[in-house]
Amino acid sequence: MRPRTKALVAAGSGITLGLAGLALSALPAGADDEPVLPEIGAEELVASALAAEAPAFAGEAELKNELGLPAVPGTEALDFETVRVFHDGKEGARIQVERQASELTLVKNADEAWAYDSQERTAKGLTWDAADADAARGHAEAELADPSQAAAEIIERLRPTSDIFVDGTAKVADRAAYELVLTPKPSEKTLLREITVAIDAETRIPLRFDVFANGTSDPVLSLGFVELELGAQDADLFEFTPPDGAEVETTEADDAAGALRDAGGEDAVEERTTTVGDGWDTVVIGEAPAEAPSADSFEGAPEGAQDLGGMLEQIGAPVSGEFGSGTHVQVAVGGVVLTDDGRIAAGAVPRQVLVDALDSLDDTARQ
Repeated sequence: MRPRTKALVAAGSGITLGLAGLALSALPAGADDEPVLPEIGAEELVASALAAEAPAFAGEAELKNELGLPAVPGTEALDFETVRVFHDGKEGARIQVERQASELTLVKNADEAWAYDSQERTAKGLTWDAADADAARGHAEAELADPSQAAAEIIERLRPTSDIFVDGTAKVADRAAYELVLTPKPSEKTLLREITVAIDAETRIPLRFDVFANGTSDPVLSLGFVELELGAQDADLFEFTPPDGAEVETTEADDAAGALRDAGGEDAVEERTTTVGDGWDTVVIGEAPAEAPSADSFEGAPEGAQDLGGMLEQIGAPVSGEFGSGTHVQVAVGGVVLTDDGRIAAGAVPRQVLVDALDSLDDTARQ
């Protein structure tokens, strides 16, 4: 997975800031609605979910975000309420992310992938030939972050550091599903309590996941299908032509890979992020945004704090270590450290784990 994509997943799920971003949730079914399904073991359910391939379908998912995250790199993926998802059952996928003032459209087929921002009127395309097909398709899938694939990846990444069990059944988007529960092993230092994933009983694709923090009864992040219809989709959905007047940028797969490795590239600062730790304890470290987030982008910022500095003085706590010094801000699901030298570390972990992660990078750099 690309470094940028890794940066999008951690604070929400303990894995990375944006994977939690395109996860899924529907309202939980009532007790009377719980379907009767054959019993299945947790390991068998996990194995079948990870091996499942999405059938052709059209669906709509809704997001509930109570993470309390500031507007920092990676959290843009959580800036939506609804998303439309289409699959052709093969290599074609289309995702339409509805935002307040714009729509982000992501399209992938056997030969190319496109991302179009209606507000910015920019279209970015990635193409590949037969020799680069496997690597390019993986890159495109990471960029698309399909909801069902995202949930499957969370299961795969958290599996080694989790206790896993099946906790009954549920109905999601009028489909019968098993409820898979992942809880961190006692050795994990995360502030999360558990993640539940609803897995479709027929297709075994994930339909929903909910993230719960310690001390909360409601999920801090939910994203799941509210509508899902299996069946063939119009082939035109998986083709893309940039609208007239759009700013278009295309890249070949081998060039894209090279750009990611090029420390001097145009997007080098944004693209280069580092993960420290694994599983629930993962910390993502990268450069702070060029334009610092405003105070009102933090949930619970005190009235009168007009800028980030003023807000940090009131609700942040000074922190220091071998990395230097900075400010720690607690959010609903974990914490963020903004260092004085312009870095940001985030994760669903206590403050000391963030400090230790920053220190470990500095130790490595000195060796």
